[in-house]
Amino acid sequence: MESLFFELGLVIISAALVGVVGYFLKQPLILAYVVAGVLIGPFGFGLVHNIETIHIIANVGIMLMLFLVGLEMNPDRMKDLGFVAFATGMGQVVFTGVVGYALIAIFNFSLIETIYLTISITLSSTVIAVKLIYDKRDNNALYGKVAISILLIQDVIAILALLALTGFTVGSFDFDFLKFGGILLRGIIMSIVVVFVARKFLSYLYNKIATSHELLILFSLSWAFGVALLAELVGFNIEIGAFIAGISLASLPYTFEINAKAKILRDFFITIFFVALGAGLVFSSIGSLIVPFIILSFFVLIGNPLIVMVIMGLLGYDKRTSFFTGLSIANVSEFSLILVAMGYSLGHLSQQVVAMLTLIGIFTMTISSYFMTYNNKLYNLLRRYLTIFEFKKSKTKLANIKKGIQNHIVLLGCGQMGQQILDQIKNFKDDYLVVDHDNTVIKNLIKKGVSCIFGDVEDAELINELGLENAEIVISTLPSTEDNMFLIKYVETMPMDHRPIVIVTSDSGREGVELFNRGADYVILKHYLGAEHIFQINKELYQLEDEGPVQLMGEVAEEKKFKSDNDYAKVLHNLNRLRLAEIKQKIEKKHIKLKVKK
Repeated sequence: MESLFFELGLVIISAALVGVVGYFLKQPLILAYVVAGVLIGPFGFGLVHNIETIHIIANVGIMLMLFLVGLEMNPDRMKDLGFVAFATGMGQVVFTGVVGYALIAIFNFSLIETIYLTISITLSSTVIAVKLIYDKRDNNALYGKVAISILLIQDVIAILALLALTGFTVGSFDFDFLKFGGILLRGIIMSIVVVFVARKFLSYLYNKIATSHELLILFSLSWAFGVALLAELVGFNIEIGAFIAGISLASLPYTFEINAKAKILRDFFITIFFVALGAGLVFSSIGSLIVPFIILSFFVLIGNPLIVMVIMGLLGYDKRTSFFTGLSIANVSEFSLILVAMGYSLGHLSQQVVAMLTLIGIFTMTISSYFMTYNNKLYNLLRRYLTIFEFKKSKTKLANIKKGIQNHIVLLGCGQMGQQILDQIKNFKDDYLVVDHDNTVIKNLIKKGVSCIFGDVEDAELINELGLENAEIVISTLPSTEDNMFLIKYVETMPMDHRPIVIVTSDSGREGVELFNRGADYVILKHYLGAEHIFQINKELYQLEDEGPVQLMGEVAEEKKFKSDNDYAKVLHNLNRLRLAEIKQKIEKKHIKLKVKK
């Protein structure tokens, strides 16, 4: 017991220390955990010896991860993916699998090893991609939605692959169809019973205990463990059982809270899993596999994105969306590491193959994190060459533009916030134009008779069609700071008397001030709107006085004067108030000049 406690303590401490280093180096934490395992394992300092026991503890993390994946399988969300996203996800899996299999077959791997490796390089890391997409606040961008949809489809395939392993016995390569059929039948019956119980009885129970957050999460975890144990009794592994438990709760209204709380526990155990995985590596055993390691790594990093870009180009996506989506899946999934670990436990894979795939995972996770972090810079560097992936021009010409409009408002982005702004514009403005690079959004707007055009703000041909020199105001709800910077820079190239008012949105005070300094006329700080509304209520109730405007114009103050993002938000708010009078004067002058021109 003391030895286990000592080694488990080493696992946690090493993961934390290497994780801190990885954080400052902007590396994915999964990579840091594997590296920590290598350092304390036999290949490193040899501090941990009881790897098998630690693996047993780590399996709880895998179980919880699959439980949370199941929670994400809400039927409504699956329907929202749409045919195009589904076709993209399935096309990526099929074509990557076919090309990957042909590539792996060149080397002297056995058939079973080739199948394992093919599935492994087909799947991409949901944990890393989703984290970076949300960190960049691109989850509402079109590429973010498509990438998450593809990853969701891959997760389902990963679950099916893990399910298929139940048809094997330890040490055998023969697939027992009779055994698998019996297990599958019992599993289907179990799943139906579990879902029925969850919807008929647990929904009532959850409504009663929902006020106790502690009991809510405790009961949810007990449900996951209970169904996992039941699955083990019918012949499934506990991971599949946890996945079924998650699906059974997916339609309940409490999944968001369950997900948020369970993630903390899952992250703890999943940390142990990846450290144990790294500790079990024997790098000296992959010397003969260095060539397939290099080739397969670059296939994942370059081949995977190219395949996605070709498929998305055929489906009519623009090159920017295709490129960003491709970069999001240029890595090997954590599910792939779980799959080969299970293959090793069944005796299907050698330690060499497991070590090679793990190294491919480490390498691709590292490089792809940079790809996603600097995707805009990579796109600007390669954009002229990416036009070859735009096979269909029809969707880029989706438009319903009112001819000869002047003094119009151009709205860039018609998501949730953009739609609310559009509803307001319709009440006081006849001439307006909506721009969005989601063809589904544009098709819906065309059906409603809204003046709109499909395209990307960084497309030079598109931006010339918008008639910005005759526009009164340009409102951008685009989530990307880079896109807003491009817009501001483009407007600055126009003659001063033809420049429209530029209003942009920002998620942070710091970025908002930067946009203001670059030339934006007004910056809407999303999270500050609610706080400002509350202030106006308090002002009315308690007769509060407004804070005096901060006397800052031009280049906004030195950064050392700001201690938090809230300081930036306050300064930005006051600057916006000062700008309103100037904006009104600019609009009036433009109206006069346009009348004279007529």
